[in-house]
Amino acid sequence: MKKVAILSGGGSTSEREVSLRSGQAVFEALRVQMECELFELREDCLPGDLDSEKSVIFPLIHGEFGEDGQLQRLLEWAEFSFAGSGSRASRICMNKGEAKVITQRLGILTAKFCAYSGQDFEELWAFSCGPFVVKPNDRGSSVGVTRVYGVEDFLRCEKDWMRGNWIVEPYLTGREITVGILDGHALPVIEICPRDGFYDYAHKYTIGVTEYLVPAPLTESEVQNVQTVSEQIFQACGCRDFGRLDFILNGQGEFNFLEINTSPGMTATSLLPKAAAAMGIDFSTLCRRMIDFAFERDHAGKLESVAASVTQWGVLGAN
Repeated sequence: MKKVAILSGGGSTSEREVSLRSGQAVFEALRVQMECELFELREDCLPGDLDSEKSVIFPLIHGEFGEDGQLQRLLEWAEFSFAGSGSRASRICMNKGEAKVITQRLGILTAKFCAYSGQDFEELWAFSCGPFVVKPNDRGSSVGVTRVYGVEDFLRCEKDWMRGNWIVEPYLTGREITVGILDGHALPVIEICPRDGFYDYAHKYTIGVTEYLVPAPLTESEVQNVQTVSEQIFQACGCRDFGRLDFILNGQGEFNFLEINTSPGMTATSLLPKAAAAMGIDFSTLCRRMIDFAFERDHAGKLESVAASVTQWGVLGAN
C-alpha cells in the first residue's frame, strides 16, 4: 500500500494556522493506521520529494491555493490520487458567486448578491434593502466577513474593499445551519449558536464560544429538505468525497444557501467531524474513510491501466 502524504500550511496567511491544526490532527489519527507523512508547505507549490508512485495525497490546505483548484490542478497534472474534490469543482465552490448561480439554476433559495466594484453606500443599501454583508468571494473560514449596519461601518472598511474580489449580500437573520457531506450523502444536520450571534473566524476556532446542536432541533421534514438540497448542490457543483454546506434558516422555515466548502476543517472545533460523530463515526474512522477515496481511485486507475495493456497486447497478438 502507498503511504499517505498530508499537505498542510501553504502560503495563505489568513488560513494557514487552521490548516496546520487540521493537518496535525489528521496525521495523529492516521499514523497509527498506516504509513503517513505530514508536510508543512510554506509556498504555493508541491513538495519536491513527493512521488505519485509511492504516495496518495490528503490535501488539508485551506483558503487560497488549497481550495481554489490550484493545488488540485497540480496534483492532477502530476497524476496523484488525492482525497476531495477535483480542480474544477474546487474552483467553482471557492467562488461563492459562481456556486450561488448554480444553486439558483437548481431552483434552490439563496440570497441575491452583487460583486463589489466601488459602489457607494446608498447603492448597496438600496440593493440589499437594509443591512448587508460584505465578504471575500474567494476565501473560507469567514475570513474578512463584515456586517454593515450603517454608513460608519461602510466608511471604516471601504478602502479595504477596493482591493480584492468581494461580494455583497443582504444580511440574513435566522438560525445558522450546516450540513456535512460524506461520499455524496448528507450527515446529521448541525445548528451553530455563537454566543454573540455572529459566527466569525474567532467563533469558529475558539473552543467554548460557540454552541453546536447536533443533531439540530429541526422537524423531520426540515431535516429531509436541507439534506436533499445539500446533496443536490454538492452534485451539481461537481464535488466528490466530502464537503460542507452552510445555510440560514429564516422565520418562514426557508433554507437560504450561503456557500459550500470542499476542504472542511479537521480541527477540534470543526463541523464535519462533529456531524460524523453524531452518526457513530469517530475521528480516526472519519479520517480513514476520507483518505480511502484516494486509495480507491488509485486502485481503479491501476486496473484501467492493466486493462488497457491487456487490450493493447491482445490487438498486437492478433496481428
